[in-house]
Amino acid sequence: MADEKRMIESYEVKTALHIGGKQIILAEDKQAEQPFMIADCTWDNPFSVDVYSNVGISGDYLEVLAEYANRVSEQVKLIEAERAERGISPVPLTAADCIKDSHRAHFENQLIVIKPEKLTPSARTADRQLLLAINGSGCNPNSSGRAVFCKNLFTGETARWERYDVAGIIDPAKMPKWAEEKLAALQKTAEKPSILTGLDEGKKAIAERGAAPKQGKRDGHEL
Repeated sequence: MADEKRMIESYEVKTALHIGGKQIILAEDKQAEQPFMIADCTWDNPFSVDVYSNVGISGDYLEVLAEYANRVSEQVKLIEAERAERGISPVPLTAADCIKDSHRAHFENQLIVIKPEKLTPSARTADRQLLLAINGSGCNPNSSGRAVFCKNLFTGETARWERYDVAGIIDPAKMPKWAEEKLAALQKTAEKPSILTGLDEGKKAIAERGAAPKQGKRDGHEL
């Protein structure tokens, strides 16, 4: 329920900021001798359950608030450093950067863009949004299934998204330079036509049909 309280034992979560792959949490138990708690929360485990770490409690609210601010500041610095190292623009990709009407196309072996609103604010960058769709029933626009299994173009990490999370297939003309370089590197180890070729052909096919295709191009790189 929307009004259901989130609890960490007897402490009620008052603030939870999701930044840099974790939540930084401020909680309170008004009945406790030390009523204020700070903690980090992550979900990188097989069951995706909340795992709390770096837990601290205090009777001094300002002390806990200062620690909360410090942890947020540390995460901001880490994200800024990561973006600088990767050469990533802070401007997210949107449907305007995708081939027109490609959100209705077949996604398998295509480079898809995750809608920025489906990501936390700090993760709304192209290195988090550009994914190579591998398989899954959600790749097919006519399937009742929604799952799309992907690989992050920048990191190589695998992930599952739902079809409705996808803004479309990236327009080759709007692709960041680093993404072109990543695709070129992938192509060197592939025997099939490049993903860029597949994207160009897919773009032409969608434009020629003037409507959503039942099944898009499947040529491209397979990992």
